[in-house]
Amino acid sequence: MSDQTRHFYEFGRFRINTAERLLLRDSDIVSVTPKVFDILLALVEHTGRIVEKDDLMKRVWPDTFVEEGSLTQNISLLRKALGENPNEPQYIETVSRRGYRFVASVSEIWEDGTEVDNGRRAASAVAVESGVPTAREDSGNIRAVERDLIISTGGGAAAAMARSDDAGEAQAISDSGRGLFDYLLSGFRKKDRSIPFVFLLKRHQRTAMIALVIIIAAIAAAAYLNGRGNALDGSASAIESIAVLPFVNDTSDPDAEYINDRVTESLINSLSKLPKLRVVPRSLVISYKGRNVDPQKAGRELNVQAVLTGRVQRRGDTLSVQADLIDLENVSQIWGQHYDRKIADVLLVEEDISRDIFENLRLKLSLEEQKQLEAYRLYLKGRNYWNKRTPEGLQLGIDYFQQAISIDEGYAPAYAGLADCYNMLVVYGVRPPKDGFPEAKAAALKALEIDETLAEAHTSLAFIKFRWDWDRLEAEKEFLAAIKHRPSYASAHQWYSSYLLAFERFDEAIAEAKRTQELEPLSLIARSHLAWILYLSGRNDASIAECKKMLDVDPNFFPARRYLGLVYEQMGRYEEAISEFDKAVKLSGSPLVLALLGHAYAASGKTAEARRILAELEQLKGQKYVSPYTIAAIYAALGSPDQAFDQLEKAYEERDIWLMNLKVDPVLGNLRSDSRFPDLLRRVGLAP
Repeated sequence: MSDQTRHFYEFGRFRINTAERLLLRDSDIVSVTPKVFDILLALVEHTGRIVEKDDLMKRVWPDTFVEEGSLTQNISLLRKALGENPNEPQYIETVSRRGYRFVASVSEIWEDGTEVDNGRRAASAVAVESGVPTAREDSGNIRAVERDLIISTGGGAAAAMARSDDAGEAQAISDSGRGLFDYLLSGFRKKDRSIPFVFLLKRHQRTAMIALVIIIAAIAAAAYLNGRGNALDGSASAIESIAVLPFVNDTSDPDAEYINDRVTESLINSLSKLPKLRVVPRSLVISYKGRNVDPQKAGRELNVQAVLTGRVQRRGDTLSVQADLIDLENVSQIWGQHYDRKIADVLLVEEDISRDIFENLRLKLSLEEQKQLEAYRLYLKGRNYWNKRTPEGLQLGIDYFQQAISIDEGYAPAYAGLADCYNMLVVYGVRPPKDGFPEAKAAALKALEIDETLAEAHTSLAFIKFRWDWDRLEAEKEFLAAIKHRPSYASAHQWYSSYLLAFERFDEAIAEAKRTQELEPLSLIARSHLAWILYLSGRNDASIAECKKMLDVDPNFFPARRYLGLVYEQMGRYEEAISEFDKAVKLSGSPLVLALLGHAYAASGKTAEARRILAELEQLKGQKYVSPYTIAAIYAALGSPDQAFDQLEKAYEERDIWLMNLKVDPVLGNLRSDSRFPDLLRRVGLAP
């Protein structure tokens, strides 16, 4: 069989298109990451057999070391995509301590009509016993019909029946509307054999059956025309215009007000991507903010068919969002849903609401339009996981961005998202600079090739120019371009503040960090960055205040522990510093934080403990990236300048990102008087 022949798997309501790497439920694309798709394919290819965990992990992550938790997490995502309860498996059975087994009946289908039945032998036996041909036995009927639909660009039922040498029947079906054939075929795809078996009847029986269906179709068409635009299933016609009214803050919390504005703006942007939908711009709906609005009146004033209303409540670190879609013509609620999410997952709230609205607007989108929307949804999920800044979150972000690109190769934001994930993998010590930054740079340049005005891509490239290329002029140029194209993009201000700080432009750096926090008032990342900038600027009390605000929201947010430990150490509060670093190590497992703990031990005179940390870092080198800069800091605190500069030379060779902090980092304070220090500053581009 030719390798070019398209290949499918079917089970339940689902179909796997292996060539395009798509999972479909009926005719709708189901959102899954590349890794989740790989796991599903591996299980389906071995239907009924146990797939060992190790074998799955080797197949899905062939060149990467991952922990079993990554597999478990992706299996959970797969079950969610299939709508399966893990306690009542329809598709995936967990085999304790071994692996997983796909338990549903699966058909393997080739475009040329061949079907390999991997789970329906009993059903086939019943069919043969009753005298009804099976799909394999009658490949000239059902499978040929399905093949014709797959490869045809418009021949429909008439083309299919013409291949059965009965032009009269072909014309009859063509005259009755090609939608009839699509309806019959949909029954076959849903495993409803009672409909497609019409093609297996004898010729005169089949002709009579088709005539009956034509009469039914005509009656249905008349009912449609008399239904004032209603669809065949009795539902209303598609919504073609909508207004998203400003969400209402149900509390006095000013942070919830920010969420209201963000969700409203995000939904307007999301809905505007639908080509067949007119969306009232934010500049017009904003006038309804803070008013007791009658949705019907607002809808008439804005001349739309539907309005979306919503309410937001914040309870600690949880958001409760109620959204309702109202059909103004019929004065009825089309859809309503309540969402509870962690504040850190606000992007998922926006994605969930967008998805549910799309499904309830009843718009008929082409496959290409569906793909574009799916790429956007995957992008939002990728950004949500990137925001978590954990190794697992960054890897999931990469998976989602790659899935978005596989669906829409020209989607520039997804390439920028990839660049940001690779950048952060270096920052958090998951990858060495030589592995992460080249991939990040390629992705950022690809994004700018597609859209030269994309602020996210300019910001990603600026970060690389600063931390990897050591090109201070081009880095600042890219940061300013990003801010010009999108002044409200928080990450541009955040990373620009780090750049300014490196050159001792302290007041400007603090201003940019504060602007970041103003743009993202609920973001722990934005607040932790402000704490970091304040610490490096020598404003210890202000930095402590920011850290404590973060810990009030999330005691397990390890960057807050890290920065609090740094401040305590600079203030000589060594025991408190060691305590904070110890907690941060347990929360993150980061070699960077472990090195900070070693530095605190050394600075407090606990030499043996510091050397124990150095030994641990040496052992970790085979598993994770360990920054030579951070080891140099420990040697500096131990009073070993020669060993410290040896490590700084290694950092120079590896283009360690932390070298950009040489002028301002307090942990290297006792090395600055050494004659070797100015030369190092010059070589990395930090000298005046």
